Amino acid sequence: MRSRVSHRPLASALVVLGLLACTAQGGATSPDGGPRPEEAAAVAEAPSPREPRAAVEAPAEPPARVEPSARVEPSARVEPSARVEPSARVEPSAEVAAATPSAGGLVPLDEEQVAILFGTAEDPVPVHRGGVAPSQENKHYLSSNEKALDAFHSALAGVGGGYLGVGTDQGYLFVGWARSELAWLVDYDPAVQEIHELYRLFFLHADTPQEMVALWSEGGRPRALEIIAAAHPEPRARELRYWYRSGSGRIHGRLRAVRRRMAKVGVPTVFDDQETYDYVRLMLEQRRIRALRVNLLEREGLAGIGEAAQALGVPLRVLYLSNAEQYWKRYSPVFRQSVASLPWADDAVLLRTITAKAANDDYRYNVQPIANFQQWLAQPFVGSVHHIVHAGPPASAQGITLFTTGGDPLDSPAARRWQAKQAEG
Repeated sequence: MRSRVSHRPLASALVVLGLLACTAQGGATSPDGGPRPEEAAAVAEAPSPREPRAAVEAPAEPPARVEPSARVEPSARVEPSARVEPSARVEPSAEVAAATPSAGGLVPLDEEQVAILFGTAEDPVPVHRGGVAPSQENKHYLSSNEKALDAFHSALAGVGGGYLGVGTDQGYLFVGWARSELAWLVDYDPAVQEIHELYRLFFLHADTPQEMVALWSEGGRPRALEIIAAAHPEPRARELRYWYRSGSGRIHGRLRAVRRRMAKVGVPTVFDDQETYDYVRLMLEQRRIRALRVNLLEREGLAGIGEAAQALGVPLRVLYLSNAEQYWKRYSPVFRQSVASLPWADDAVLLRTITAKAANDDYRYNVQPIANFQQWLAQPFVGSVHHIVHAGPPASAQGITLFTTGGDPLDSPAARRWQAKQAEG
């Protein structure tokens, strides 16, 4: 039986919070950025020429910005080191499992559990945000442009547990399919957090997926601005109006495109199916979804997520990285340690996309068991994602290019090259 978070005695929860405070500085790393597609995410209802995705233009009301911290640089070289052992499986406490309703419904979190979920630290705002190419750096990606995310539907359907992923609209899509119990929607760009706050408000004020999507449209703008004004005082409302005006057109186009695509392939989504929408909306009402600033190249943000998942007895079952791995020339030691130490379920999966614009104006879609990913990251000869997915098929101009990675890292071209160098000297 999969665990579900339920009520706990106050004293027990306070003990957990005390433990979190003692361990907040150690552990896993933090995600480096959400889905970083190279081109615009907006897709008009009628076909239109594609345009390079540009940095969001500033409307009339620029918000007050958080001062960035020192630039985060990936490690230049990974030195061979002792193998990192994957973390042990997280077992939910008997107390949590016993309180799971047999009907499968969600039990509201109590205040102590909410404090655990929302009380962990975030990472600093980076001065520099990366990209697959220099032209894609330091841009705000407020929506995805991955066209065929239905490729991941079968890997996600009904898996439950905890969800951890980058990006914006993808998180709600995947949580709805997975019927996740807790979700951490992460990105290192503060603008993405602002978009998630807008999504939260719109989900809570719209009874149907059609109403929610319409709030991003030109016709829905007056109502959207009313919702923002009622939810937040100034100057917070002003900041959200800024990001709404910056991204609403592209986001509305993206959501309409997702609905068309999923209707074509017969996959229901949070953006068109009432039952799925109601589930995600209930998660937001029960404060089971947290959007937070996390950088994959730092420690504290991901470490806190791991501690919260452990304390709440909900193992992580899904990690979605979009194409963030392509931002790095090499995996950093911090990221490797994070993946090794987070509390994964035995059957947890990694979902990634790999840029293939020249072949299909989209991506290759890849699924990898987390346990296998940990094995690859533990090897000193594994430098980048390309070493891991080397055996995958090239992108096809027609259809979805979906493949699974699960081979032995010691039986790979990278391993053989490394072994040859070791033998030489």
